[in-house]
Amino acid sequence: MTVGVVEAFERDRRRLLMRQRAEAAIGLAIFSILLAVSFQRSQFFGSDLGGDPLGRIGDFLDRMIPDLRAEALFEGRRTQGSLASWFYALPLWLRAAWQTVEMAILATGFGAVLALFASFLAAQNLMPFAPVRFIVRRALEAIRTLPDLIMALILVAAFGVGPLAGVLTLAISTLGGLGKLFAEINEEIDPRQLEALTASGAGPVKKIRYGVLPQVLPNYASYALIRLEGNLAGAAALGIVGAGGIGLELQRAITYTEFDTYLAILMIIIGMIFVIDLVSEAVRHRLIGLEKA
Repeated sequence: MTVGVVEAFERDRRRLLMRQRAEAAIGLAIFSILLAVSFQRSQFFGSDLGGDPLGRIGDFLDRMIPDLRAEALFEGRRTQGSLASWFYALPLWLRAAWQTVEMAILATGFGAVLALFASFLAAQNLMPFAPVRFIVRRALEAIRTLPDLIMALILVAAFGVGPLAGVLTLAISTLGGLGKLFAEINEEIDPRQLEALTASGAGPVKKIRYGVLPQVLPNYASYALIRLEGNLAGAAALGIVGAGGIGLELQRAITYTEFDTYLAILMIIIGMIFVIDLVSEAVRHRLIGLEKA
C-alpha cells in the first residue's frame, strides 16, 4: 500500500515537473521570437545603419569627448582645448539648470497636494462610497497612461514654449503616480485609531487629521521626495520639446550637432540630479528615523 502511494506521488510529481518545464520552454521560445522580431523591426542590426551597433555607439561617444589639451586646460574661453571653451556658456546653462530645479520642486509640491486629496477619495477604508472610489482610481490610472512627452507637446501647443507647460506636465504626472501610492498607504494604516475617533463622535475631517495623517505623513514625504528626484530628470528631458529648463539648451546643441556640448550639458544634468538625490535621501532618512550606518 505504502509503495503504491509513493509511486503515484512520484509519477504525479514527474508529470507536474514535465508540464512546468514545457511551459517554461514555450514561454522562453515565445520571448526569444518576440525579441528577435523586435531587433529586426527596430533596425538595431540594420544594414542601412551599419551592422555594428556597439561600434556606432562607440563612434558617437568618441564625438562627444572634447579635444582638451593639457597645456591649455585652464586657459580662457577663446583658447581651443580649454575647459572654459568646452563649457563656453556655463552661466547660461546653470541658470537653465536652476530653472529645471524650480520646475521640479513646484510640480512635485503641486502634484503631491492634489494626490493627497485624491488618495482620501480612492482609499477603501476612508471613502465608503464605491462609485467615488471607482471614478477617482480610474482617473488616476488614465493620468498614469499618458506619456509625459506627449502631454508636454500638447501643453506646449496650448501655453507656448516655456516652463509652464513643463510644470503642468510634471504636476499631472505626479498626481497620477503619488495618488495611487498615497491611497495604498492610507489603506495600510492601523484602523484602531479610526475606530476610537469614530466612537468619540469625530467627523471625517477630524478622523483624517488625528487618525490618518500622523501615521502616514513620513511615508507621504518619503514618496514625494523620491518623486522629486524623478521629476528633476523629467524636467530636464521635457525641455527638449520646449517645456523650459536646461533641456532647451540640450535641444539647441542637438540641432546644431555640437557633440561635445551634449556631454557638457549632460554632465551638468547628472551633477544636478546627484546633488538632489543626496539631499532628498538625507531628508527621507531623517523623516523615517533611519540612521546612517
